[in-house]
Amino acid sequence: MNTTSLESFQKEINQIREYFKHIQYVNNMVDYTVSQTDSEQIKSSLSILIDHHRSFATDKKIFEYKASIISLYGLLEKYVEIWIKEYLDSLSSLITEYNKIDEKIRNNHFELSLKVINTITSRESAKYQHLTKEQVLEKLNKCIVNPISYKFNTEAFVLSSGNLKHKQIVKLFELINVSLNEALKRNQTLIEYITNDKQIKNIANVKTDALYNTINDLVERRNQIAHGSEVLDILSISGLEPYIEFLEKYCQALLEILVEKFIKKESMYTFQKIEKVLQIFGNQVLAFEIENYTIKVGDMLIIETTEGNFYKKPISTIQLNNDSYTELIITEKTNITVSVEPKIKENQTFYIVKQ
Repeated sequence: MNTTSLESFQKEINQIREYFKHIQYVNNMVDYTVSQTDSEQIKSSLSILIDHHRSFATDKKIFEYKASIISLYGLLEKYVEIWIKEYLDSLSSLITEYNKIDEKIRNNHFELSLKVINTITSRESAKYQHLTKEQVLEKLNKCIVNPISYKFNTEAFVLSSGNLKHKQIVKLFELINVSLNEALKRNQTLIEYITNDKQIKNIANVKTDALYNTINDLVERRNQIAHGSEVLDILSISGLEPYIEFLEKYCQALLEILVEKFIKKESMYTFQKIEKVLQIFGNQVLAFEIENYTIKVGDMLIIETTEGNFYKKPISTIQLNNDSYTELIITEKTNITVSVEPKIKENQTFYIVKQ
């Protein structure tokens, strides 16, 4: 998994922020007082804008509100789907034998693939018109008859990705064997945001519905608009800003959780545990014993915390007997030190790439 889709998400959410700014700039112009020194063109343009704003002000506010809510919800649905599918594709590239995939995911893959076939056959949803039942069956068949050359029917795992209140997102993550509520309450991005914004010291003690009420309310508002219900509670731009801020942190946390879950899988399949850690200096230098290994600056180190979190850091320096190396070939048991960005701590577990 990579950061490209997160960058795309942030670009799109910033586009909505710019839309908010544009609205505010237009509103500011309406309040502008024409001076005698202004040109006739400016006076005429402002007069037209002000007259139009007076006649259209209420409808304009409703339209801006609807466009904002639909856009924000659209980002939520779009990127939840993208990230779940990215996670599954990454998983199939990492774990080359289908039978080693979590049993829960394998079982869900089979059942959900059949549901997709039924959806395609009945043409219940335009969402899957790019697929044929033969394509879905071919992938499912490869998982059974050729389990070392397989790909998931990733679309099957987002079959029920509409109306994405928090509970529904939790259910989607359960399909890929991720306990989302538990993971979110350990996610530093969300913890820091809620702590600062809501003045809550420990989100672990807060009820789930209260924590994610902003997401649920966004979905309710989107449903009202989509179903043509009369809109009574129209939020101003300042009222919409908390939604965009929470949505950004919430979605970032979702991706971070999937990335961390994937890193944990990497520690099992493509990395090896450093069995003999000697010492840690200054929260960034790791001394350990290694044998029959070629290590280079830029190689990745996986860190497992005592709380069970996983993250990666690149090795920035390597030293042996106080001499620095960009690459070191080790044939016998040797004590070396490597440095990474802080912080690493005692009692953590460390992994390097298998060789």
